[in-house]
Amino acid sequence: MVFLHRVTIKSYLKKYMAHYVRVEPYFILSDTNRFGGFLVNSLKHKRHIKENDLIINLTGETLTVSIGEYYERNYGILISKTHQARFNKFLFDDFNDRMFDYVLPRLTGKKGDIRKALLSFRDKYSISEDELGFTTLKKQYERMLMYSIREKTA
Repeated sequence: MVFLHRVTIKSYLKKYMAHYVRVEPYFILSDTNRFGGFLVNSLKHKRHIKENDLIINLTGETLTVSIGEYYERNYGILISKTHQARFNKFLFDDFNDRMFDYVLPRLTGKKGDIRKALLSFRDKYSISEDELGFTTLKKQYERMLMYSIREKTA
């Protein structure tokens, strides 16, 4: 028996995730990839879940997660809103790490190369301007750059 659970994630993070694993019509839960491993860990480490803990106030798209019989029997089937929020943060951090690793080698010092690199990264994952604006993407990059500079000097 397979149970389908809905997890709310931001639309651009779903496209990012779809680049690495199949998410349509549903994401098959497995600990063979980093996304599934995170969700399996969320199933393993939960407290008593109340009914209002299943609804997350996050706008975005629904990722349908297929929870197989093994995971259902051993860990349960409910992913709380706290774990859904943590999953979004995990995807966001992973997205930013990939963006930083993609953009940094493409910087040549010429005017406008940061724009080209960021737009190229966004196109790689088929993310539209409406889902993730250029200004937002640039700010995320700048934060990652400041974080890496602070980390090196500390």
